[in-house]
Amino acid sequence: MTSLPSPSELLVPMIIAINANGGQLNHKEIEIHVAHLLQIPDSMRNLIRTGARTELNYRLSWSRTKAKNLGYLEKLGNGNWSLTESGKNYLAQI
Repeated sequence: MTSLPSPSELLVPMIIAINANGGQLNHKEIEIHVAHLLQIPDSMRNLIRTGARTELNYRLSWSRTKAKNLGYLEKLGNGNWSLTESGKNYLAQI
């Protein structure tokens, strides 16, 4: 892997990771599982965007926002995200 996936490219792997882990994860767990699923090397995973925030964290944040706007994810609070029925249906179609 030569570059990090874009937020749009992270959408499907993120939904797969959440679904594979019981349908609910917090934002840090999403990052860990997506990085593992996509085999993102630590050197790329740890790239800092600003302050202590990684570029991967930033891109996943935008991906979660997109998934929420599409109705695939629901924010439960405290950084927890849950896959909706619409998200499960989307996953079944891909």
